[in-house]
Formats: sequence, structure tokens, C-alpha cells
Amino acid sequence: MAEQEPRAMPMPTRIAGGEMSRRVRAFDWAQTPIGAMEAWSPSLRLAVDMILATNFPMALRWGPELCLIYNDAYAPALHDLHPSALGMVFNQHSQEYQASLRSMHESILSGQSGGYALEKLPLSLKRDGEAGTRIGHFNISFSPVPDTGAPTGVGGVMITAVELTEAVETEKTLRETERRYRLAIEAAGGIGAWDWDIQADKVYADAGYATLHSLSPDYAAAGLPVDSFTPAVHPEDRERVRQICLAAMKTGSDFEDEYRLVQSDGSIRWVYTRGSCYLDADGRPLRNTGVVVDITERKAVAAALQAAQSDLDLAVDAARMGRWDHDMRIGLRYWDARARQIFGLPEEGLNSFESFEQRVHPDDVAGVRAAISTALDPAGEGRINHEYRIRRASDGALRWLETFGRAYFEDDKCVRFVGVVSDVTARKETEAHLQLQEQTLRLAVDAADVGIWELQVKSGLLTWSDRCYAMFGVAPGKPVNIDSFYERLHPDDLEPTRAAISRALDPTQGGHYAIEFRALGGDDGQERWIAAKGQAFFSPEGKPTRLLGATVNITERKRAETHLRLLVNELNHRVKNSLATIQALASQSFNASRPLAEAQEAFTNRIVALSEAHDLLTRENWEGADLHDVADRVATLYGGPARFELAGPAIRLSPRTALSLSMALHELATNAVKYGALSTSSGRITIHWAQAPSPGAGRLDLTWTERDGPTVSPPTQRGLGSRLIERGLAAELSGEASIQFDPGGVVCHIRALLEA
Repeated sequence: MAEQEPRAMPMPTRIAGGEMSRRVRAFDWAQTPIGAMEAWSPSLRLAVDMILATNFPMALRWGPELCLIYNDAYAPALHDLHPSALGMVFNQHSQEYQASLRSMHESILSGQSGGYALEKLPLSLKRDGEAGTRIGHFNISFSPVPDTGAPTGVGGVMITAVELTEAVETEKTLRETERRYRLAIEAAGGIGAWDWDIQADKVYADAGYATLHSLSPDYAAAGLPVDSFTPAVHPEDRERVRQICLAAMKTGSDFEDEYRLVQSDGSIRWVYTRGSCYLDADGRPLRNTGVVVDITERKAVAAALQAAQSDLDLAVDAARMGRWDHDMRIGLRYWDARARQIFGLPEEGLNSFESFEQRVHPDDVAGVRAAISTALDPAGEGRINHEYRIRRASDGALRWLETFGRAYFEDDKCVRFVGVVSDVTARKETEAHLQLQEQTLRLAVDAADVGIWELQVKSGLLTWSDRCYAMFGVAPGKPVNIDSFYERLHPDDLEPTRAAISRALDPTQGGHYAIEFRALGGDDGQERWIAAKGQAFFSPEGKPTRLLGATVNITERKRAETHLRLLVNELNHRVKNSLATIQALASQSFNASRPLAEAQEAFTNRIVALSEAHDLLTRENWEGADLHDVADRVATLYGGPARFELAGPAIRLSPRTALSLSMALHELATNAVKYGALSTSSGRITIHWAQAPSPGAGRLDLTWTERDGPTVSPPTQRGLGSRLIERGLAAELSGEASIQFDPGGVVCHIRALLEA
């Protein structure tokens, strides 16, 4: 087969001479979306021939990407973009340019529009041989270019321009008038204006209106489709604005609205618009014109005022206050619903000063008048804060009220007097009740021979009542401090007392102080036994600030107990011997099988626990034990401070309570070693206690909590240890005990009678 001769490269049929003709021929179109020139469609080649052959400014945007081709006459309008604009796609232009013209180009390419025309569009021009640039004015049309190969049948947009510079110059006087108009509307607060030719779908807008919609002022002044302005309207307001516009177009009526505009930087501006719609002779919408005002600042101020008013309303409602406002210039006196409710007045009716005074208790009228007169004196502070009584109008009840207010003056004359009023009857009754309690307490302290004291921690200064001075054998009024207090203690009681005070001043220990000690009279040298209890107070940062408490002289009680001490020691000796015997018998009895061995171990542990409790009581001469010492003894035996956390006030236990509670804690610790938190190295145990508020004899609330040990599951049946704690302890101490097998660790709650 003979080789075919190569085809000649298809070229435009006729390309006029000139710079752009040479540039188009030499341009590498293969690097653009429209492809190499030899692949151009006949419609594209014909369109290019047309624009290059004419001396009128013409350009072509081809394909979905709107690739640009233009002639020599159009080049000055591109200014600095020429000649790099050749082959430029639409997306490479500025955002402002795209926003102004995109909808027109897309509408033409889609086949929905037959074209658009922009009248008297100003463009910056640069002519050959001319220095600088000048402004030219053009009528620019955008027309579809048919192309059978395009999906919509439209391959591109033909742009033609007819220069109208000379005609525009003749409108100079009119322009000057428009300039004065724009100055006027700017002085009126940033107003923008528009005129919508509805039948031609062209909106002519000034620079202020265009800027608010993020459009080019030049294109907006020349007229743009209404769809060019719609995207700036906030999505939440768009449909409402559309419906208002449609309603005005049906009736030819005026309209107004407030809505938001989204700016190019994403910020929001509030605008107020007002306009009118005009109909033609056939009742069809013809024009829509109006003005728009930027009200963003006004909206912000209104929102701030509304928020402040809401905060004020919430505060007043929360405080159950009524508001009053007296306009002294016009004599208007306003009370809100809450104020009328406080005075027991109906919602309607006069609230004159005379009617107000009729409600005030006769003994308080003079004080109220004086407080008001002081507030209305321009030489003063102009404020009122006064408490007084009223007889409520609705039921005649006697109520205490408190009012706060402020007077405002102009030229030394009060023009407005505003404030709030609240019912403080409950507070007044509470104050009276507290005063009665204080008097009762003072009488009780005097009758019980109790001394009151206070320690200022930072300075170490002690304040004693007269009975405290008597207990310590010191002359009343003599200055004392913590050091002189320690100097008057018996040497054997000095360190325990120091430790008790230190523990009370530790915020982690609950701040309670309770101890008994001997004091050596400073002036008379007499030895006295004193029981002291106190409570520490702490700053918000957890620092101790003061220790407040009371002391009782228990010397006679201590003397009465002394002769029993030998009997108690003898009894203790015999009890220990009995327990040792029981332990030996248990060891000989439970030794046959493994269950018996386990029973032996459990029984032995309980006997040891009982012995430990006896030892603790022995040190205290069987007078009782401190709960902290009981818990600390258990913690020391089973791991010490690293495994145990102890927290609670100083509580003195009776011998019976100390024995029973010690047995229960040892039982819990033994189970924790075998199965619970103490069976692993990470397990921890917390023992918290407090004195439960209850009438009659004091009761103890104690909680044993295990954590960070193995996962706990409830036993299928209660063991001997659980029954011993839940039943035996409850019966022994006239209280109750419960054990919870939570997955995170065993929790035991104990409530016991302290004087059991």
C-alpha cells in the first residue's frame, strides 16, 4: 500500500495581520484546555477568524474553562495582563472579577441565556505611544458561540465591545450630580442604593451596595443580573428576603427588612433595607429600587443591651427582688410585679408616696424619710440602703424589707430615683434566733463551768475566757500565747498535746482537736486535769488560720478514777491470761483436717487481734482509746502508711467500743491480705470516720474502702468473718454494719454507739 501524503495542518481560514494574529499563530495551544490548533472545531476556528479580522475590541472565551483569545483592539482593556492573558482560563482571574461575571458565562455556556449586555462599562486602557493609562467606556455584550461538538450546543462566549467614551464624557454634569448624591448618602451613615430593571434582569448598584455584596463596584454600576447579588445574603435569611421581594412584585408595594450579608472574608454584616416595587401598565413588575443601611454596630449594641438586661433580670429574679423607678421630672412612679407582690398590692392602682408610707411601720417612718432625704441630697452620694418594716396590704403581715437605690441629678436636681427592694424577714428572724442561741449558749457555758479559748495560728496568740484563766491558775487578763500555754503543761503531757494540736492543724486530718492533759497553775502551782476539744479553721488555700475550742476542769473526776486503776490493771492481767489459755486450747483443738486448720488460723488471728486491742487499752489504763490510735495499730500491722490512708476527727472510744472495733478492723485486714487489696502490691485501703450528728448519745460512722486490688466478686455465701462483723459487731455496739463486694474493692460501713 502506497504511503499517504501528510495532511497540511488545519489553520484558521483567514487571520488578519497584527500583533495578536502573530501571537495566536505562535501560541502553544496544546498546553491549554482547548487543545492544539489543528484539533480545533470549525466553530472555534471561525470565531477566532472573526475576532482577529476586526478592528473592534473583541475576545472569545472557549470551552468549560473559558479559555481567553482576544484581538489587538481588546488588548488595551487588559492593561497589565496583556499579553500573558492569552490562553488564560477564567479561574485564573481575580476573585472579584469571577464573582461579577461567572453567573453570566455559566448561564450562556449552559444554553439557558442568549447573552448579556453591560452598558457604559469603564475600563482602564493603555494605547500604543501614550504615556500611562486612561479610562474608556464601553458597551460590552456576551453572546453564545454555537458548536455542535459541545454538550450544550454552545462552545464559547463571544465578547464584543463598543467604545462610548465620547458619549460618556457628555454626561459629566450628571456624574457630578451623582457624586454629590453619593457623598450625601455616605454622610447619612453608609447607605447603599440599587435600581433593579426586572424585565431586563439588571441591577444597577452604587459602590456601597456592591461592596456589601462583595462585587466589583464598576460592574455593579454597569448592571449585573440579580443572581450576582443573591450569594451574599445569609443562607438563613435568603428565603425570607426572596418572599418579601416576591410579595412586593405582586402588589407593587413598599417593603422593608433587616437581614445579614456574608462578606468575602467570612464576616457578617447586618443591613436594613427599604424600597419600592413599580408595575407597568399591564400590572407586570417593572422596577425595584431602594436603599440599604449598614446596621451592624446598632445590632451589636442592641445585643449587648439585651444580654445586660437579661443578666439583670436573672439576677433580680434569683434574688427575689422587686424593682422601682421614680421619674421625678414627670412624677411617674413605677413598681414592677415583684415589688407590688412584696407590698401585697394589686397589679393595677396608684403607688404614690403617701400610699407607700401607709404601709411602713409607724416606728420606722422617720428613718425611711431621713434615708430618702439623704439620697436625694445633691451634695451627698445619692444612694440609699435602708431596712424597715411594713404591714403587707394583702394580709396585714409584718415584714422586714431592705431597699437599695440610687438618685440621678441634673443641675443639682434629682431627675430619677431607681432601685430594688427585697423581703428580708427570714434573715431578720434568723438573726434574732442566732442572738437568742448565743445568749442561751452563754448561759449554758456559765452553768457548765466551761472555758472558751481561741488560738490565732499565725501569731500564736491565745484568747482565754475568765474560766480558762482560772483553770490554768493565771490572773485574768494576763497576755498568753501558745508558748506560755505549753510551759504550763505537765511534762508527761507536753508532747501528746503538741501532737494533737499539730494533727488538728493538718487539713487532711479533719481539723478536730480532743485531748486530756494536766496543767500546772502558773500563779498557784496547783495541778489540774483539763479536757479540751476544738475545731481548726482553714483559709481557701488550705492554710490553718485559727483553732477554736472549749476546756473543762475534770480534776475531780480524775481523782475519783485513780483508786480504780489498780483494780483495772489486775483485771487486765487476768483477761490476758484467759485469752492466752483460749488461744492454746484453740491450737490443740483445731488440727485434724485442712478446714479445721483454716478455722484454727482464723481463730488464732482473732485472738491476736483481741490481744492487740487489750495492749492498746492497757497503755491507756483501760480508760478508753483514741480512734486514730486503733486504726493506726491495724495499719502498722498490715503494711503501714504506704498501704493505708487514715482520715477523721479525734474521737475517744470507750473500752468496749475500742475492743469490738479493733476486732472488726483486724478481720477486714486479714480478708484483704488473703483475697482483697492487700493481696497485691498495688492495693490500697482507706479508713475514714466521722462522728454522726444524731440526738442522744454520740455515734460513730466509719468506712473501710479497698481499691487497686484484684477484681472482687460477691461470695456465694457469707463467711464467718462477714457474719462476725455484720451481726456480732452490730449487736455488740448497738449499731449496724454492712459489707459490699464492689468490683473495684470491698467497702464496709460501720455505725457504732460511742459510749457502748
